[in-house]
Amino acid sequence: MNIGLQAFVFVRLEQHSRDLVESFRVHFVSLPEVVSGYHVAGQEDFVIHVAVRDANHLRNLTLDGFTTRAEVARLNTAIVYEH
Repeated sequence: MNIGLQAFVFVRLEQHSRDLVESFRVHFVSLPEVVSGYHVAGQEDFVIHVAVRDANHLRNLTLDGFTTRAEVARLNTAIVYEH
């Protein structure tokens, strides 16, 4: 995959049952764009580092890979300018 853009996807779940958390974790680690993911405390439940080709690829990943999941209530993305 030609990586031109990296981002962090912050995900808040609808509910916090063990089954939903694990189901979502299993899903996102299977996505080829995912570099790493963290189950965190605070406003968001997961912080997911992704590497994609471009902004269109990021948009499609967030729409198809995250917002289609029933356990996802909200997400926010932050593009990495430099690392």
